[in-house]
Amino acid sequence: MSIGNNHVHQSPAAVWAPAVGGALFEAFCRTFFSLYSPLAVEGRHLLPDGPFLLCSNHNSHADSAALMTASRRRFHEFALLGASDYFFRTRNMRWILSSLMNVIPIDRRPGPRSLSACLTECRRFLTKRGKILILYPEGTRSLDGEMREFKSGVGWLASELQIPIVPAYIEGSRQILPKGRSFPRPHPVAVRFGEPFSSACSVRAESLRESRRAVAEQLAWQIRRLMPEHSCQELATMRGKR
Repeated sequence: MSIGNNHVHQSPAAVWAPAVGGALFEAFCRTFFSLYSPLAVEGRHLLPDGPFLLCSNHNSHADSAALMTASRRRFHEFALLGASDYFFRTRNMRWILSSLMNVIPIDRRPGPRSLSACLTECRRFLTKRGKILILYPEGTRSLDGEMREFKSGVGWLASELQIPIVPAYIEGSRQILPKGRSFPRPHPVAVRFGEPFSSACSVRAESLRESRRAVAEQLAWQIRRLMPEHSCQELATMRGKR
Protein backbone atom coordinates (compact mmCIF):
# COMPACT_ATOMS: atom_id res chain seq x y z
CA MET A 1 0.00 0.00 0.00
CA SER A 2 1.27 3.47 -0.82
CA ILE A 3 -0.12 6.89 -0.05
CA GLY A 4 -0.27 9.97 -2.16
CA ASN A 5 -2.38 9.17 -5.24
CA ASN A 6 -5.69 10.94 -5.67
CA HIS A 7 -7.66 8.24 -7.45
CA VAL A 8 -11.39 8.70 -6.77
CA HIS A 9 -13.66 5.69 -7.00
CA GLN A 10 -16.12 3.72 -4.91
CA SER A 11 -14.28 1.20 -2.75
CA PRO A 12 -15.89 -2.25 -2.31
CA ALA A 13 -17.40 -3.04 1.06
CA ALA A 14 -15.68 -5.27 3.58
CA VAL A 15 -16.78 -8.90 3.79
CA TRP A 16 -17.43 -10.71 7.06
CA ALA A 17 -17.27 -14.49 7.22
CA PRO A 18 -20.38 -16.27 8.57
CA ALA A 19 -19.85 -18.18 11.82
CA VAL A 20 -20.17 -21.62 10.21
CA GLY A 21 -17.93 -20.88 7.23
CA GLY A 22 -15.29 -19.25 9.40
CA ALA A 23 -15.31 -22.15 11.85
CA LEU A 24 -14.95 -24.71 9.04
CA PHE A 25 -12.03 -22.77 7.53
CA GLU A 26 -10.38 -22.56 10.95
CA ALA A 27 -10.74 -26.32 11.49
CA PHE A 28 -9.34 -27.02 8.02
CA CYS A 29 -6.30 -24.77 8.59
CA ARG A 30 -5.51 -26.28 11.98
CA THR A 31 -5.63 -29.76 10.46
CA PHE A 32 -3.62 -28.67 7.42
CA PHE A 33 -0.80 -27.22 9.53
CA SER A 34 -0.84 -30.19 11.86
CA LEU A 35 -0.83 -33.09 9.41
CA TYR A 36 -0.01 -31.83 5.90
CA SER A 37 2.44 -28.97 6.45
CA PRO A 38 3.79 -29.06 10.03
CA LEU A 39 3.85 -25.63 11.66
CA ALA A 40 6.54 -24.48 14.11
CA VAL A 41 5.90 -21.31 16.14
CA GLU A 42 8.14 -19.00 18.15
CA GLY A 43 7.20 -15.93 20.19
CA ARG A 44 3.47 -16.62 20.53
CA HIS A 45 3.63 -15.31 24.11
CA LEU A 46 4.53 -11.85 22.75
CA LEU A 47 1.09 -11.31 21.17
CA PRO A 48 -0.89 -8.59 23.01
CA ASP A 49 -4.32 -9.23 24.48
CA GLY A 50 -5.77 -6.05 23.00
CA PRO A 51 -6.11 -4.91 19.37
CA PHE A 52 -2.97 -4.87 17.23
CA LEU A 53 -1.72 -4.74 13.66
CA LEU A 54 0.02 -7.99 12.62
CA CYS A 55 2.54 -7.50 9.80
CA SER A 56 4.81 -10.01 8.10
CA ASN A 57 6.71 -10.80 4.95
CA HIS A 58 4.44 -12.05 2.15
CA ASN A 59 5.21 -14.99 -0.13
CA SER A 60 1.97 -16.93 -0.45
CA HIS A 61 -1.81 -16.98 -0.10
CA ALA A 62 -1.11 -19.46 2.72
CA ASP A 63 0.47 -16.70 4.83
CA SER A 64 -2.72 -15.47 6.51
CA ALA A 65 -3.80 -18.99 7.41
CA ALA A 66 -0.33 -19.66 8.83
CA LEU A 67 -0.38 -16.48 10.95
CA MET A 68 -3.87 -17.12 12.32
CA THR A 69 -3.13 -20.78 13.09
CA ALA A 70 0.21 -19.91 14.71
CA SER A 71 -1.45 -17.39 17.04
CA ARG A 72 -3.85 -19.96 18.52
CA ARG A 73 -6.49 -17.23 18.49
CA ARG A 74 -9.93 -17.79 16.99
CA PHE A 75 -10.08 -16.87 13.32
CA HIS A 76 -13.08 -14.59 13.76
CA GLU A 77 -10.79 -12.25 15.73
CA PHE A 78 -8.81 -11.51 12.54
CA ALA A 79 -9.43 -9.39 9.47
CA LEU A 80 -7.13 -9.30 6.47
CA LEU A 81 -6.52 -6.02 4.71
CA GLY A 82 -6.67 -7.34 1.15
CA ALA A 83 -5.98 -5.60 -2.15
CA SER A 84 -9.32 -4.49 -3.60
CA ASP A 85 -8.12 -4.98 -7.19
CA TYR A 86 -7.38 -8.65 -6.48
CA PHE A 87 -9.68 -10.03 -3.79
CA PHE A 88 -12.72 -8.02 -4.88
CA ARG A 89 -12.26 -8.08 -8.64
CA THR A 90 -15.01 -10.62 -9.38
CA ARG A 91 -18.23 -11.74 -7.71
CA ASN A 92 -16.95 -15.33 -7.49
CA MET A 93 -13.75 -14.28 -5.74
CA ARG A 94 -15.71 -12.10 -3.34
CA TRP A 95 -18.21 -14.90 -2.61
CA ILE A 96 -15.49 -17.48 -1.91
CA LEU A 97 -13.59 -15.05 0.28
CA SER A 98 -16.62 -13.95 2.27
CA SER A 99 -17.40 -17.59 3.07
CA LEU A 100 -14.05 -18.14 4.79
CA MET A 101 -12.65 -15.05 6.52
CA ASN A 102 -13.06 -11.36 7.29
CA VAL A 103 -11.50 -9.12 4.64
CA ILE A 104 -11.30 -5.33 4.53
CA PRO A 105 -10.50 -3.91 1.06
CA ILE A 106 -7.52 -1.63 0.67
CA ASP A 107 -6.35 0.04 -2.53
CA ARG A 108 -2.72 -0.43 -3.53
CA ARG A 109 -2.64 3.22 -4.66
CA PRO A 110 -5.36 4.84 -2.54
CA GLY A 111 -6.91 8.25 -2.67
CA PRO A 112 -8.53 10.16 0.22
CA ARG A 113 -11.95 8.52 -0.13
CA SER A 114 -10.65 4.96 -0.22
CA LEU A 115 -8.33 5.66 2.72
CA SER A 116 -11.24 7.03 4.73
CA ALA A 117 -13.42 4.03 3.83
CA CYS A 118 -10.68 1.58 4.80
CA LEU A 119 -10.07 3.32 8.10
CA THR A 120 -13.78 3.33 8.90
CA GLU A 121 -14.05 -0.41 8.26
CA CYS A 122 -10.97 -1.10 10.39
CA ARG A 123 -12.37 0.87 13.30
CA ARG A 124 -15.75 -0.83 12.94
CA PHE A 125 -14.09 -4.24 12.98
CA LEU A 126 -11.92 -3.50 16.02
CA THR A 127 -14.90 -2.05 17.90
CA LYS A 128 -17.55 -4.66 17.15
CA ARG A 129 -16.00 -7.81 15.72
CA GLY A 130 -12.37 -8.61 16.42
CA LYS A 131 -8.96 -7.58 17.66
CA ILE A 132 -6.34 -8.26 15.01
CA LEU A 133 -5.71 -6.75 11.58
CA ILE A 134 -3.34 -8.51 9.17
CA LEU A 135 -1.43 -6.29 6.77
CA TYR A 136 1.38 -7.16 4.35
CA PRO A 137 3.45 -3.97 3.98
CA GLU A 138 5.16 -5.18 0.80
CA GLY A 139 1.81 -4.79 -0.97
CA THR A 140 2.07 -8.03 -2.96
CA ARG A 141 3.52 -11.54 -2.79
CA SER A 142 7.21 -12.02 -3.46
CA LEU A 143 8.15 -14.16 -6.44
CA ASP A 144 11.60 -15.14 -5.20
CA GLY A 145 11.16 -15.13 -1.42
CA GLU A 146 13.13 -11.92 -0.96
CA MET A 147 11.46 -9.25 1.15
CA ARG A 148 10.58 -6.14 -0.86
CA GLU A 149 10.52 -2.52 0.31
CA PHE A 150 7.66 -1.80 2.71
CA LYS A 151 4.96 0.73 1.82
CA SER A 152 4.57 3.66 4.20
CA GLY A 153 0.85 2.99 4.65
CA VAL A 154 1.57 0.69 7.58
CA GLY A 155 2.74 3.72 9.57
CA TRP A 156 -0.36 5.68 8.61
CA LEU A 157 -2.72 2.87 9.60
CA ALA A 158 -1.11 2.11 12.95
CA SER A 159 -0.98 5.78 13.94
CA GLU A 160 -4.57 6.49 12.89
CA LEU A 161 -5.89 3.44 14.75
CA GLN A 162 -3.53 3.98 17.68
CA ILE A 163 -2.71 0.28 18.01
CA PRO A 164 0.68 -1.45 18.34
CA ILE A 165 2.39 -3.25 15.47
CA VAL A 166 3.47 -6.87 15.88
CA PRO A 167 6.18 -8.02 13.44
CA ALA A 168 6.20 -11.62 12.21
CA TYR A 169 8.35 -13.67 9.87
CA ILE A 170 6.98 -16.61 7.87
CA GLU A 171 9.29 -19.22 6.44
CA GLY A 172 8.25 -22.04 4.13
CA SER A 173 4.91 -20.79 2.82
CA ARG A 174 6.32 -20.08 -0.64
CA GLN A 175 7.17 -23.77 -0.97
CA ILE A 176 3.57 -24.66 -0.08
CA LEU A 177 1.72 -22.26 -2.35
CA PRO A 178 3.92 -19.93 -4.43
CA LYS A 179 2.47 -17.16 -6.56
CA GLY A 180 0.90 -18.73 -9.65
CA ARG A 181 0.14 -22.11 -8.06
CA SER A 182 -3.39 -23.21 -7.17
CA PHE A 183 -2.90 -26.44 -5.19
CA PRO A 184 -0.74 -26.56 -2.04
CA ARG A 185 2.24 -28.87 -1.61
CA PRO A 186 3.34 -30.34 1.74
CA HIS A 187 6.24 -28.48 3.32
CA PRO A 188 7.15 -27.41 6.88
CA VAL A 189 6.31 -23.84 7.86
CA ALA A 190 7.71 -21.65 10.63
CA VAL A 191 6.16 -18.48 12.07
CA ARG A 192 8.13 -16.22 14.39
CA PHE A 193 6.40 -13.38 16.26
CA GLY A 194 8.41 -10.40 17.48
CA GLU A 195 8.02 -7.76 20.18
CA PRO A 196 5.11 -5.33 19.67
CA PHE A 197 6.06 -1.70 19.16
CA SER A 198 4.19 1.59 18.91
CA SER A 199 4.29 3.73 15.81
CA ALA A 200 4.00 6.80 18.04
CA CYS A 201 7.16 6.23 20.05
CA SER A 202 9.29 4.12 17.69
CA VAL A 203 10.62 7.03 15.62
CA ARG A 204 11.06 10.79 15.57
CA ALA A 205 10.64 12.63 12.30
CA GLU A 206 10.18 16.21 11.19
CA SER A 207 7.19 15.54 8.93
CA LEU A 208 4.23 13.16 8.79
CA ARG A 209 5.51 11.60 5.57
CA GLU A 210 8.94 11.00 7.12
CA SER A 211 7.32 9.52 10.21
CA ARG A 212 5.30 7.01 8.17
CA ARG A 213 8.34 6.02 6.15
CA ALA A 214 10.39 5.63 9.34
CA VAL A 215 7.76 3.30 10.85
CA ALA A 216 7.84 1.15 7.71
CA GLU A 217 11.64 0.97 7.86
CA GLN A 218 11.54 0.15 11.58
CA LEU A 219 9.06 -2.66 10.91
CA ALA A 220 11.16 -4.09 8.07
CA TRP A 221 14.19 -4.11 10.38
CA GLN A 222 12.18 -5.84 13.13
CA ILE A 223 11.03 -8.54 10.72
CA ARG A 224 14.53 -9.10 9.34
CA ARG A 225 15.69 -9.70 12.90
CA LEU A 226 13.27 -12.64 13.02
CA MET A 227 14.87 -14.35 10.04
CA PRO A 228 16.07 -17.74 11.23
CA GLU A 229 19.41 -19.10 12.19
CA HIS A 230 17.87 -22.50 11.49
CA SER A 231 15.78 -23.56 8.51
CA CYS A 232 12.07 -24.28 8.94
CA GLN A 233 12.81 -27.98 8.37
CA GLU A 234 15.09 -27.92 11.44
CA LEU A 235 12.44 -26.05 13.43
CA ALA A 236 9.84 -28.65 12.46
CA THR A 237 12.18 -31.37 13.73
CA MET A 238 12.73 -29.46 16.96
CA ARG A 239 8.95 -29.06 17.33
CA GLY A 240 8.47 -32.82 17.01
CA LYS A 241 11.00 -33.50 19.78
CA ARG A 242 9.34 -31.21 22.36
